[in-house]
Amino acid sequence: MRYEYLSHMSAEGSNPVYGGYGSIGIHRCKSIARGDSANVSSFQMENHWGTHVDAPNHFFDNGMRVSEYPPQYWFFKSPCVLQVFLRPSEALNMSIEIMPEADLLLIQSNWCKLRHAEAYVRENPGIDPDVGFQLRSRYPRLRAVGIDWISVSPFADRTLGRLSHKAFLDPNGQNSPILLIEDMNLTMGLASLREVVVMPLRIEALDSAPCTVVGVFDD
Repeated sequence: MRYEYLSHMSAEGSNPVYGGYGSIGIHRCKSIARGDSANVSSFQMENHWGTHVDAPNHFFDNGMRVSEYPPQYWFFKSPCVLQVFLRPSEALNMSIEIMPEADLLLIQSNWCKLRHAEAYVRENPGIDPDVGFQLRSRYPRLRAVGIDWISVSPFADRTLGRLSHKAFLDPNGQNSPILLIEDMNLTMGLASLREVVVMPLRIEALDSAPCTVVGVFDD
């Protein structure tokens, strides 16, 4: 059995965020090097930076916040992988066939290999709203979709992107909302992926949250 991080490491310097770059503000509150008894730091970042989970409250005031989901929700025992090729600013729009028992769909496009290129934050692909409607209608066991690019919203078409988020997250839509895990690290082969664990940061007031994602592989 092998374990791999499927989420990106955030750093103090420049980090790719939707439409540009952001810097995590890290403040050294205490430092052993300065004579303190321990190292203590504080940090500041937006909750949609880095690998993160979009929950329904991101677009719907009556939707659940990420902290409101029970712990068992974040253990995915039947992940499914879809490999696609997406051009810059293209919105994925296709009929998707996955196993009926799938609880997590990971869409592997190889865009994460461009994570430090300008195209990653300004020419990113997206997902058409029809895909969200289709998945919710046909796969009621599907609880989340993860992507290896910055957002389901193409930066070149943010109007479509808002509709895409709503298609997946609407609490009043068909079946349950499908959460979105954006900006994942899917650079490795996923053929032997067995399980996925998502660990979001739990802060009560947040609509969505940064997360650590770990894949469990059979080899």
